[in-house]
Amino acid sequence: MEALAQLSTDVQDAIFHNILAMLGDRGALQDLMDMLEQEHLGHLNGPGGTILNELRKDSRYQWVKPKYPILYLLEAIMVLSDIQHDLLAQSKEKRILFHQRELVRSILEPNFSYSWNIPFIIKRNLLAPLQGEGLAITYGLLEECGLKMQLDSPRSTWDLEAKKPLSALYGILSMLQQLAEA
Repeated sequence: MEALAQLSTDVQDAIFHNILAMLGDRGALQDLMDMLEQEHLGHLNGPGGTILNELRKDSRYQWVKPKYPILYLLEAIMVLSDIQHDLLAQSKEKRILFHQRELVRSILEPNFSYSWNIPFIIKRNLLAPLQGEGLAITYGLLEECGLKMQLDSPRSTWDLEAKKPLSALYGILSMLQQLAEA
């Protein structure tokens, strides 16, 4: 998060908008990851190319410095399903990334160390800003991580298999929220 915050606002803006444009296109995401893993910037077309061009323009940073937070974000995105990619794009449009991040954090923090399925209750104050379609989108993201969610109830069940995708989702939501505020 700190390394991402140190990038210029132009680079942060390019990453935010173009990563979101690539959601649902695993090939484009992988191509950008492959390019970032190389020693020298190559050329790409489309949103990935826009990100690379912004990195080239920003002469304040050596090439190595900005690539790691971008790679981390891309790797986390690749953990999620295509359905989640679509739901994240909808979340951005509805401007609910912050509320989703807080909700995911409230699930991860108390349950992360449990290695068995346990019930938990989501705090109603975290659900309040996510009413209607926002709540359905958010629950869809959580269900795709492996949590058993019910739209009409704040009750759910922690599943150990949800830890990795839920952690990736939290990282993505955190980074996207930070980029959105840049």
